[in-house]
Amino acid sequence: MNKIKILAAAVALSFCTSTMVFAQGNTLDIDSFISNNISDTYKVKKADISIKQAENSHDQAVKNASSYSDQFNDDLDSYTKLTIRQQIAITPRQAEFSIYKYTKEKEIVENKVKLDAYTQYEAIMNTKDVLELQQQKFDHSEQLYNSAKLKLNLGVVTEADVKQAEAAYYDAKAQLNKAQRGYDIQIMKLNQIFDIDVYVKYDTLLKDKVAETPYIRSYDDYLNDALENRGEIVIGQENIKLKEFEYNIIKGIYPSKYETSNKIGQYNLDKAKDTLELDKLYIANNINELYNNLQVKCKALDSKKDTLKLTETNYSIALAKYNAGVMSRIDFDSQKIGLRAAQNDLKSLQRDIWIAQFQLNIACGMGSDTSKITY
Repeated sequence: MNKIKILAAAVALSFCTSTMVFAQGNTLDIDSFISNNISDTYKVKKADISIKQAENSHDQAVKNASSYSDQFNDDLDSYTKLTIRQQIAITPRQAEFSIYKYTKEKEIVENKVKLDAYTQYEAIMNTKDVLELQQQKFDHSEQLYNSAKLKLNLGVVTEADVKQAEAAYYDAKAQLNKAQRGYDIQIMKLNQIFDIDVYVKYDTLLKDKVAETPYIRSYDDYLNDALENRGEIVIGQENIKLKEFEYNIIKGIYPSKYETSNKIGQYNLDKAKDTLELDKLYIANNINELYNNLQVKCKALDSKKDTLKLTETNYSIALAKYNAGVMSRIDFDSQKIGLRAAQNDLKSLQRDIWIAQFQLNIACGMGSDTSKITY
């Protein structure tokens, strides 16, 4: 009796250890998961810090401005006048721009996290399908192996036939283990995006992000939205306003366009305008690439659907034969595997299309390109 209790305790301890590591029993709703965890990611927290620092700089600049305002008078030399004007007006205005810039960039960072998360979730769903298909293939190979051994006892097949079935069985088992590892790795990668314990697992995946009947607007519609809403555009426009504000103050003290300070102010304004125009060209190229990518994927959709329809027809024929007793269970299971493979192919493409649409829609809003964010 004591041995039984000890064994039971050991099993229970083993189970508890496993559950602590793998956190079984979790349900993953990807939309809620993103909403609940995005603010705690390192990149978003970093954006919040930049916004807070900019707000502190603005508050300090406003305080300093009041002390500098009493120092300004017409008897000062031009250099001192400009220096004081910068402290009174330009520095607080620059801090306001920084707050605006970092706030918009935070939206870009959040979009990037969302895009990464949904893309990774697509990989999870694809590997889950692969895992389930490999389970079917393993079960089928096990049936074939057991059947071969039974037939050997009946003298219907040779030892070589059994060895071949055995090799196929162990190969299927290896592929199943590989698929399980692949699925676990994709889960870990999703957890990494949100800086949570990589060993957390999810027993139930609630949603599948697929585009069964995708809707594509015209390229011009997407481009026009992007050229109005993208972070590069709205930040660039605000930067031009800042440089115009700075230049107007400089011109008030150095009106001649040949003065060095005037030239610097004009150069900074021109540079801001040129940067915005370059960003527009980059955005147009980006939208074009995303739009073409979506179109290519959508064009392949009909072919995948036709393949699935043909496979479903073959499956229906096989089902009728199986029900009529003229097809074995093993042969019928082969048709089931073929049907599942075709279903997986279609689902994978529909997920790719959903991601392509999501990425294009984000690119027409604030965007998700964090390459220019330097904080």
